Amino acid sequence: MSLHPPIVLHGITTEQIQDIVRKTMEECRIARSKFFAVDYNYMYSFDKSDIPFIRKYTETIKEEYYNSKERKLIREWHRNLERWVIGEHAVIYGKKIKPLQITTDKFRVTNEMLQKITRSFAGEDFNTMAYAAIGDGADAGNNPSPNDTDLQNEVARINVLFESGGGALSVEGTTYYSVANFDKNIPSCDANESGIFDREKPGTGASDVPTVDDTMGEHSIFDSEVEHEQGEDAIGVTSTIYFCAS
Repeated sequence: MSLHPPIVLHGITTEQIQDIVRKTMEECRIARSKFFAVDYNYMYSFDKSDIPFIRKYTETIKEEYYNSKERKLIREWHRNLERWVIGEHAVIYGKKIKPLQITTDKFRVTNEMLQKITRSFAGEDFNTMAYAAIGDGADAGNNPSPNDTDLQNEVARINVLFESGGGALSVEGTTYYSVANFDKNIPSCDANESGIFDREKPGTGASDVPTVDDTMGEHSIFDSEVEHEQGEDAIGVTSTIYFCAS
């Protein structure tokens, strides 16, 4: 018996996850058991007074992932997200915190991601999906295509592992988590899409870094926009991918 209580998902239920899998099977006319990956994501913004607390907490998630077999902090972060979805506060390092805005979505991962997973079974390299991006070019509420390879208009991208305060990656069982904190000074935008990638945006590196294709692991288009005013608040995104067989 697990010593850890299960996470209660107010934004998505186990039945909804299974429904996504079932519909995917029907669309693809799959008759036998197959492997699936579905994702559920949160986009939110925080007042600048809350940013140091959020960044400190996500840095500790990163440290836990590298230094411990426990995954207590990412589970608590997920519980905080669910508290925020239903309008409650969460206490982080003694401070009551609630996002200025929060929105959620649930979709399937991209075909690019599934191709990478398939090739990894044959021993091919699989770069870490450590880059998170936000954009404002999508029509809120639309469904992204599994064939998407980039955001419709990318505003910012960060490496959540190596930028201080940028966020964290974590894995628990067959669930992958990417937590991304974007700097308050990124350009103002009405963000409505996010994605995860395996490298920096092509063409944005140093002059001696070759331009290479990146791989998109997930693309979300949210039902509502999260407004960002440069210097006044900070946007964050948590992407969760559930790998399951059915």
